Amino acid sequence: MIKTNDSSNKEEKSVKETLFTRNYLLMILTNGFLFFGFQFYPSGLPPFLKSLGADDFILGLATALISVPAIVSRLIAGNLLDRFGRFKVLSCGLLLMTILAYFLGVFQTIFMILVIRTLHGIAWGVAATGSVTAVTDFIPRSRLGEGMGYFSLSCSLAMAIAPALALSLPFEWMFRLGTLFFAGAFIICLLVKYKKIEVNPHKKRTLIEKRSLMPSFIVLCSNASYGAIVTFVALFGQEHGVSHVGLFFAFFAAALMFSRPYIGKLADRIGCKAVIGPGIIALSLSLVLLSFSFNTVTFLICGVLYGLAQGAVMAATQTLAVLRAPSDRVGAANATYSSCFDLGLGLGALLFGFVAEFTGYGMMFLICGLSQVIPYVILKLDKK
Repeated sequence: MIKTNDSSNKEEKSVKETLFTRNYLLMILTNGFLFFGFQFYPSGLPPFLKSLGADDFILGLATALISVPAIVSRLIAGNLLDRFGRFKVLSCGLLLMTILAYFLGVFQTIFMILVIRTLHGIAWGVAATGSVTAVTDFIPRSRLGEGMGYFSLSCSLAMAIAPALALSLPFEWMFRLGTLFFAGAFIICLLVKYKKIEVNPHKKRTLIEKRSLMPSFIVLCSNASYGAIVTFVALFGQEHGVSHVGLFFAFFAAALMFSRPYIGKLADRIGCKAVIGPGIIALSLSLVLLSFSFNTVTFLICGVLYGLAQGAVMAATQTLAVLRAPSDRVGAANATYSSCFDLGLGLGALLFGFVAEFTGYGMMFLICGLSQVIPYVILKLDKK
């Protein structure tokens, strides 16, 4: 009898540890469709606005008007996800994304596009936070790093394919496909069987999950470096006559996609902090090396190293942010992390752009690399 019970317990544990379940795969599809739809606009919308007579200030404003509302709505959405459950918040966010994408193709004036993109930012914060929170419910805690790694591939694929596809299509097809992808995400999310969330109505809730602040601050710093990369690396390469600078991002994306699942597994096995530290060091080295790179080969090597480093830091910090939060605060933890992720991107472009004005691009990347000592010290001071 004892042997039978042991066998039964092992079988039950095996079932609980299964990662690739129906709901998990449906959430990957939902997130993939959401990100594919969203990634059409950062590259495809500026040329369309230009065709309507918009100047560079308007193009920058179109980006800012989606970024700022998204950061705020993420924090609010995280609280709502923990209070009202995943389905209501996620489905509302995806439905709103679909409706707004449709109207982007209808009201084709600069003013209306800016208004709709502001609302899009709110809906995006809700939908993206809802998606990443819902999927964590279907990933065993012992395989959270691995599970989030595979889940993030849907984001990486969208970032690699959708912008180029948007630029190759007529404007009207960009709007149509964006709407169809959001609609697809909404339909798929209806097929998911969400877990019920136990809510304590008397518990005081805050928008920010304090226990997730350390890993969130680290990803803010690492993503600030990406803000500098995505804004200035092409200009730096052109300044030094480097050919095919665009390949930097292709090599970066390939390394990032390759590293996330495997590094996620490693974080599950040896601990998140044991992965974050070397990741920060590699990130710093890649930026320092980039500051001294004046040919295509070294540029591409930096792209690979930077992608591997970012993959390590992102995979481990996101896993740690969720693991440190209690089960009824996972939504707030994801919102805190995602808001810092977005904030780092914007602050990095702004701060290091200011630095580059006085130092030039090479010295700016050197300073950017050396600044990663700050999150490394924060990591080492953390005693949890």
